[in-house]
Amino acid sequence: MKHKFRIIILGEKEIRLLSRILIILNRRNLKTNHINVSNNENGTISNIQYIIDLECKEEQLFKIKKLIEKLIGIIHVYYSKLEKLNSRKNSCKKIDLPLATY
Repeated sequence: MKHKFRIIILGEKEIRLLSRILIILNRRNLKTNHINVSNNENGTISNIQYIIDLECKEEQLFKIKKLIEKLIGIIHVYYSKLEKLNSRKNSCKKIDLPLATY
């Protein structure tokens, strides 16, 4: 069964790193729903953060994670499972408001 996952990839500032990541995903015929790229500059160190939303099986995700980690220029790969928007967990949010006393 396919699930929706979000992969966050931290990498060094290289020109062709995103294209190599997308080649890995396309060879596995995976559906990418969203791609976001941002530049993180911390003083002298400049890293790039890639956020990719995928639809795939969990076994495929583990294989893809290992392949991406082997690429030159990748610092770390994180992943998480995206929950459905209409699930019961997200339908009601508890808000703690302080009581006002006069």
